[in-house]
Amino acid sequence: MEEIVLCYSCNKPKNKVSVKKSTILAINLLLCSTCNENKIEPRWAVILAGRQYGAEHVKDFIAKKRYNGDEITASELLI
Repeated sequence: MEEIVLCYSCNKPKNKVSVKKSTILAINLLLCSTCNENKIEPRWAVILAGRQYGAEHVKDFIAKKRYNGDEITASELLI
């Protein structure tokens, strides 16, 4: 029986996900091939990395919207 798993980034059910090391946090992520190929990270990971390492650390992800979901605001990075 094939198992369906949610991609950490797009939150869509996928038949196949891969373990990928995050480029902004010291964690492993389960990403579908689309998110992996487009170098998309979960929105929550971008926010956590911004809070932990500063906005400059995630500037490229935010500017190029390399995450899914609503726009990340400055207040979300500062809390």
